Amino acid sequence: MLRRVMVVFAATMLVATVATPANAEILKRTAYLVGGEAVPPVVTGAFGFATLFIDTVARTITYSVDVWNLPSGLTAFHPHAGSRGVAGPTFFSGTVPGPLSNDFHLEGVWRDTDFTARPAQGIRSADDALETILMGDVYFNIHTQVNPGGEIRGQLTPAVTLDGRQRFFQ
Repeated sequence: MLRRVMVVFAATMLVATVATPANAEILKRTAYLVGGEAVPPVVTGAFGFATLFIDTVARTITYSVDVWNLPSGLTAFHPHAGSRGVAGPTFFSGTVPGPLSNDFHLEGVWRDTDFTARPAQGIRSADDALETILMGDVYFNIHTQVNPGGEIRGQLTPAVTLDGRQRFFQ
């Protein structure tokens, strides 16, 4: 209970601290995806970028994923609850649009009704899922036929500008 209160308080303070425009509603999180971040680490030439735009009013997450040099077929892609170096459960999943390998781009939208509850990790609602993403305890994973546990992975972090401040996008 105390952990949940602290997470809610921290998320509230984070949003209150960095929300400069009065109508700021979209937060951006990015991850650089590489094999060395997978658990266990994977030796691969594949790499990529995942970008999530979190609309706190519409309660949606728009994702954009670019992958290069993936040697075997994509089987799944999604965010997982978990810190760097720790395997964790998924709570949103993307639909794989047919066999993909080498270089490709994925994009789509997850709605608050698309989440999967993970009570053991404290994710009981879509609000909990969004809070988990905003707090930074989430990584993005690309799963393949050769590496079903994940071939490339990266921790989602706030998008920052050259001045070091998070920006909101309208």
